[in-house]
Amino acid sequence: MPRSYLYFALAATSLLIGCQKNKEETVSLKESIRQAPTLAIAPVIDNSKQSLGWDVSQEFTHALCLRLEKTDRVSLSELRSAKTLAKKLKANHHPFTGDLQWAKTAFPKEDFVVFLELLEHDEVPNQSTPEASPEECSAQLNLSMRIRVLDLRSQMPKVILQEIVRDSHFVPRQFTHYHFHQEPWGSEDFSISPVGIAHAQLIKEVASRVEDYILITKNSQ
Repeated sequence: MPRSYLYFALAATSLLIGCQKNKEETVSLKESIRQAPTLAIAPVIDNSKQSLGWDVSQEFTHALCLRLEKTDRVSLSELRSAKTLAKKLKANHHPFTGDLQWAKTAFPKEDFVVFLELLEHDEVPNQSTPEASPEECSAQLNLSMRIRVLDLRSQMPKVILQEIVRDSHFVPRQFTHYHFHQEPWGSEDFSISPVGIAHAQLIKEVASRVEDYILITKNSQ
């Protein structure tokens, strides 16, 4: 066989193998996306006593959706749709009570739904003595968020995760609210501010817990 034909045959074989590999990877990706569990994030309920000056519920809801959208492990419902459905819920349809059947009607197309409640958002001075002035002290920024994740795939909704995530962040004296003007959410410097860093860490932890439990539940059945 002439050498030119041999080179052509090798090149053609390599091309076919490459095309087949690309095809398999494309099919695998499509299959992975198709099999990803569908997930709705209800707007965060803010029952904290924070007075930051912006919609903290919107901030946390938006941040959680962005973090979960960065992976292909879950398929996130449109936030606008989840907000619309959540507004239609009756007052007695509280997501942290024992009655859960209403969630099937409220979120008919989702495999799972996540409810979150901000319970605590307090800056507590580190006073060495009761007489110490809070203005002269460093502080702890204490955050806590309650999570409840429902599995909606069966006839009766099931709670697969229910816990309270707590975080505490040290705040130097010069960055407490007595001395520091907190940049609001959406501003250029928010992400590097004490509150911005604390919020990002809390959402990172919450997102990790939510995603892990949903995938564990999905893969166990």
